[in-house]
Amino acid sequence: MKTIFSLIFFLTWVGVNAQKSNTELVSNPIVAKGADPWILKDGNNFHYCYVRRDSIFLKTVQKISALKSIKERLLWTPPENTNYSKEVWAPEIHYFENRWYVYFAADDGKNENHRMHILTSENSDIASNFKYSGQISSKDQKWAIDGSPFLYNGKYYFVWSGWEGDINIKQNLYIAEMESPTRIKSERILISTPEFDWEKMGSDKHLPTINEGPQIIQKNGNLFLVYSAGGSWSNYYCLGMLTLKGTNPLDARSWKKSSSPVFEGTDEVISPGHCSFITIKNKEYIVYHTARHKNAGWDRQVNIQEWKWEGKRPKFGNPLPYGQQFSIAY
Repeated sequence: MKTIFSLIFFLTWVGVNAQKSNTELVSNPIVAKGADPWILKDGNNFHYCYVRRDSIFLKTVQKISALKSIKERLLWTPPENTNYSKEVWAPEIHYFENRWYVYFAADDGKNENHRMHILTSENSDIASNFKYSGQISSKDQKWAIDGSPFLYNGKYYFVWSGWEGDINIKQNLYIAEMESPTRIKSERILISTPEFDWEKMGSDKHLPTINEGPQIIQKNGNLFLVYSAGGSWSNYYCLGMLTLKGTNPLDARSWKKSSSPVFEGTDEVISPGHCSFITIKNKEYIVYHTARHKNAGWDRQVNIQEWKWEGKRPKFGNPLPYGQQFSIAY
């Protein structure tokens, strides 16, 4: 009997400690210097895709805290003297149809020439080489950044931030249907433009108003688009949200905008924006950047925190204070 009880105790101890080993304490920031964070969950791995000095890098970890120490992998450096050699922004890595794709904005050194571009993996292994696949654009070929693809009801769509014309007056949100992971087939549809005062904070007659960084949340057929608004260089950057009322994302009238921000700064946490979303052990997390301090402009860091569903709608709460510990179970 003693042997049986000892075995039960031992197995229980092993189980409890194994469970503990899969839980870690985390505090923000999770990356001390970074912007436009994109993290994708892939089985037990998290892929963090980011840009530094116009080159695109990837870190793959099994725990969020490892992002601070894991060795980075250089995915791609743009060649010189092309229309995508400079100002590489906001890369996102996605997996569609047995290939990995990286969507990013770039230009030739002139902001008015920013367009969306794609890298494609050689095969289904994320460890394979990535090669430049070309530009992705609707027929209008207008200025575009922050492109993000998603699958909804069996169809691929692409959302991005763009100009109506060729002058930097305001950034709108557009959507189009995709023919494939590398090609848009429909006209672009305008679904959001800066209209509320909080979307225009930080701008003036010399600076554009901004809607950018669109990201999709889906649950039980409900579709939400979370985006960044306000001057990205200012202390007023924040997140807004559109809700699809219906089943056709290309119907502009079906997108309803929240009249107030859904995630905004505090006295300590300045300008939260440009987010991505992951699910870990059935819990929802938002990954977002903030200014490192008031008036820091584009000097940013990366943060993560849990959010909840309130009925059928996302509820993000307030940004956690820096240094406040919380647990993540894997």
